[in-house]
Amino acid sequence: MLDLLLENQLSAPKKVKVKNEILARLQDRNPEPLNAEINFYKTELLPYFIKLSQHNPVFSVTEQLRLLVGVWTPIWSTISFHESLPKRIQDQCFQIFQQDGYCASIARYILAKESSLSQNFQSQLPAYDFMVIQKYGVQNGKWYLQNIDRFQAFKNREIPLTLESVYNWFTNVVNTKVKPNASKVALPKALNLENIEINDAKEFQKTSLATSQVFEHLYIDNDWRLVKTQADASHLPSYTIAVRRQ
Repeated sequence: MLDLLLENQLSAPKKVKVKNEILARLQDRNPEPLNAEINFYKTELLPYFIKLSQHNPVFSVTEQLRLLVGVWTPIWSTISFHESLPKRIQDQCFQIFQQDGYCASIARYILAKESSLSQNFQSQLPAYDFMVIQKYGVQNGKWYLQNIDRFQAFKNREIPLTLESVYNWFTNVVNTKVKPNASKVALPKALNLENIEINDAKEFQKTSLATSQVFEHLYIDNDWRLVKTQADASHLPSYTIAVRRQ
């Protein structure tokens, strides 16, 4: 792979090789504490991120807008908010971008397990589904994101969060709760976080409402995105890899 990283130009097949190398390094990797993930990015992923960003096939933000519409799954990230709630189920995480400018990040979390409880009893405990809805678009040649609201639901953990159920939840909330109140100024509301294991509840409440000042696609094609985000100048940038689901 070193020869590939040193090449000045990357053909489409070679871009696929770079992406596959990144995916291979992420395969079977369990989420680590944020500091460990940042170190993994610096020591393992950074050269590949640099190479892909140098060969982004779509630099125009307006053209990227067209590619973004659809459903994605973030497969790796250094955004601390993603792990504020423990036991996030990786394959039940979704990012939805609609043509009407609304988008959502949705994930399922398993509530804290008690080792003294039987496996059968644990399976009856609910899952916690969390959704952040935003408006997105392009202004002055740059991406912008605006937080709209947050929603939560307790569900039967034995019924998985699927692409269909996520999309139905998102569209129902947007059509019945968000759009009818679009002209009103929404105030941040407290989430019901009782009986939910949270690493830092106060920080979670804060970050769940934070809007990124930087939202940039270092690389985007029809099936793969490498995104850089940054809340403000005082925060280190975060990176997310997402693959298309639909």
